[in-house]
Amino acid sequence: MAQILECIVGLQAGDEGKGRVVDDAVIRAQQQDDGKRVVTVRFQGGDNAGHSLYVPMPDGSLQKFVTHAAPSGLVSNADVAIGPNVAFDPLLFLKELKSAEELFNYNGRIMISERTGVKFDYHRKIDAWQESKRIDKIGTTKSGIGPFYVDNARRNTRITMADYVSDKFPDKLRNVLEFKKYELNHAHVLALNYMDDCFDELLEIHEPLRKQFKNYLERLEYRLADYLSDGNHIIIEGAQGKMIDVDMGTIPDTTSSHLLAPHAFPSLGLPRGQFKIVGVEKIYGTRVGSGKMVTDSEELESVISASGEWGATTGRRRRAGWPDWVNIKHGVILNDCDSIYLTRADCVQDVELKVCVGYHYNDKNVNEVPLNLNGVAPIFQDKTYNWKLWEGDRDLSDPELVDTLLKQRRMDYVEGGFESLPQPLQEFVIDHDKAVGVKTEAICIGPGRGEMIYR
Repeated sequence: MAQILECIVGLQAGDEGKGRVVDDAVIRAQQQDDGKRVVTVRFQGGDNAGHSLYVPMPDGSLQKFVTHAAPSGLVSNADVAIGPNVAFDPLLFLKELKSAEELFNYNGRIMISERTGVKFDYHRKIDAWQESKRIDKIGTTKSGIGPFYVDNARRNTRITMADYVSDKFPDKLRNVLEFKKYELNHAHVLALNYMDDCFDELLEIHEPLRKQFKNYLERLEYRLADYLSDGNHIIIEGAQGKMIDVDMGTIPDTTSSHLLAPHAFPSLGLPRGQFKIVGVEKIYGTRVGSGKMVTDSEELESVISASGEWGATTGRRRRAGWPDWVNIKHGVILNDCDSIYLTRADCVQDVELKVCVGYHYNDKNVNEVPLNLNGVAPIFQDKTYNWKLWEGDRDLSDPELVDTLLKQRRMDYVEGGFESLPQPLQEFVIDHDKAVGVKTEAICIGPGRGEMIYR
């Protein structure tokens, strides 16, 4: 049996379906039944990202489960690990862990790098205050991610998980609050005369939690090296997508962490050469907040309504755009992708899909993504695509219908393979791969497990 070693990242602005693809990789590894462990590893970001997973239940229904602080392996009883570059929220992690224990009887191994930084409630409050003061809003999730990464880069304000479980945590926390008191006062988080109250409140919240994490802390790079050498399966899980990477995204509409796959390996102590990097791409583009999207179009309003395009973290309605192969090729290059998984082929049935194959920018036609997308217009190819997989819309509310549709889809397409898909969809995939320079390995035709068509 082959050891599954994959790094799964988003090629757009997030919401591509990465959690769905991670879950598929975990199930493939577990189905090998080789006695090896399976671990899913988060390497960046925080609870500003969310992975929506649809887990089959005994009654045939699909249970929606959204992870923010924890890796997607929670729903499949895989081991889970948190890397050092994650903005970690201990309270939210324990809440998700408890839900997974109740719903799925989770009992996997939990490993958290001792180097991982802790995100506190004051980061969230500073984030909200900063957004309220901006003239040009950026649409932040107000999760505290930006302020966290600022603190995480400063020696005087960084609190690691090693600090968190230490007996010296109260002293560390007090020193950090003292260093930040003017900033916190300015953001109306605390009054200068009431710093002790803020300290006591934080300590009261976190003191009961700290003991629970002592058994989870690891020198993660060594534990993952052990997993690798022992032949266990490792699935690295990215959050969000290339378009909002702090350096290579659509500046200024970016997040505060490095989202690209090459950043994962040094922080986790894993060799890139042994891993397959999988880029996840939703067939159409979506974005929330104020971030630019070249192919943004109100013509896809029906797709948004029919496919439940709401942010897993913010609940905000997503905007949709036509497929943008210029942007995808940029993501393939930056992430050093070995293959692509296309998702949501079922959500654009009966839609005449236009495809962007170039940009008009500064009075020129270009095939490169500029630093800023202001003034960039799409150039569409003449050829369009329109396919039909089955009758009806995506409906996850009726367990009996869901179970029937899953069986029908598997019989019609999963068992039949790529060649059984509608010809226009096959042509879309073939043309797509020529344009972006890497092969599509799988096409997702539904939200449930077992709805992936492999090539």
